[in-house]
Amino acid sequence: MNIRKEGTSASCGLEGGCAVRDAATRSLTAARPAAPVREGGRACGGIEIRVGYAAAAAAGISGDAAASCGLPGGSRALILSDGMGKGIKAAAGSRLVVTRLRRNLKAGMPVAKAIKEVNRYMIEQAEAAARRQNDTEFAAVSTQSAGTSAGTELANPLASDPNSGTELAAARREAASGEDFATVDLTVIDRQSRRAKFYKMGAATSFIMRQGRVRRIKGAALPVGIIPKLRLAHISAELKEGDLIVMASDGITESDREDPEACWLCEYLSQTVYRADRDMEQLSARQIAADILAEAEKRYGGRERDDLTVAAAIIVKALP
Repeated sequence: MNIRKEGTSASCGLEGGCAVRDAATRSLTAARPAAPVREGGRACGGIEIRVGYAAAAAAGISGDAAASCGLPGGSRALILSDGMGKGIKAAAGSRLVVTRLRRNLKAGMPVAKAIKEVNRYMIEQAEAAARRQNDTEFAAVSTQSAGTSAGTELANPLASDPNSGTELAAARREAASGEDFATVDLTVIDRQSRRAKFYKMGAATSFIMRQGRVRRIKGAALPVGIIPKLRLAHISAELKEGDLIVMASDGITESDREDPEACWLCEYLSQTVYRADRDMEQLSARQIAADILAEAEKRYGGRERDDLTVAAAIIVKALP
């Protein structure tokens, strides 16, 4: 499949597909979920990219966010982010990442600069929240001290220890940013060169399928919003017509406790989605994403599940 790793860091890696298990041992037929889906694609240059999404929240609002957009020069970006935790806090983080990263890329900002800008912004927001929290606690201590009787000394760690203020600020920053960081899963596809570049910051495994053969793409970098300096790397892959790219949040890839490497998804793609007599260009990316989500939901059984998001992209020949 001609996949290679590029970049300044050794944090990203590539693993081969999982060994295919006996399909008779379990059913891999997915039911259609009642999940919101959407699909889009536009011909431009050498290839067309048909993109479809499916998502389901664990409870209330999903902490995942996903989007795609065209970029200057004709490339296309697929973005998926998983906010830490669940609910509104996680949703705010993932939506901030997707919205800001998409805006940066559409403005023509280089990918590395675009990701670093999002990382810097999230850290600045966390530090500002930590300062506000620190000021609130200091004001509370000062008020309590003013209310004590004469001759009674109130222990004020911020006043008695010159280093404690810094330590408290660091602790509050950690607490404030504990659920503020989010993953970045970014795929940029150049329609002219037919190459895809995968950038992963704490993101789950992605998959590329070609004629039934599945490759897994992994990255070990930290999510954005944790450390100020990032060392970015990407994995580059040559694409061909009929290829299928699947991006997913960890709610999908970790849905089966007995299968931490998500081999079930490799099997599903190679045994159910792919058939030798099937024209991949006639498939719906939206339906593929929806069926993968439904299969992941089944694997949770009765246990509590995470937010689930799938993005599927089918590479087809561009219309003349």
